[in-house]
Amino acid sequence: MDELFEKVKKLISEKLEVEPEKVTMEASFRQDLGADSLDTYELVYAIEEEMKITIPDEKANEFETVGDAVEFLRSQSK
Repeated sequence: MDELFEKVKKLISEKLEVEPEKVTMEASFRQDLGADSLDTYELVYAIEEEMKITIPDEKANEFETVGDAVEFLRSQSK
């Protein structure tokens, strides 16, 4: 896997207290990882801090899966 995904996976695993194996590109934050709206807010904040970027609220609300978040981060680093 790529470095960006590994960073995001580690953050998600720590913040949501789930095993890293559960964090896949296809994993849904709510259904698969058990995140509620507060969890996702805290996760977005942690990603912003780690990656030194800003994620607009309307964009963050569109993140259904881990892949959605990773793809957004990829688009910001170009």
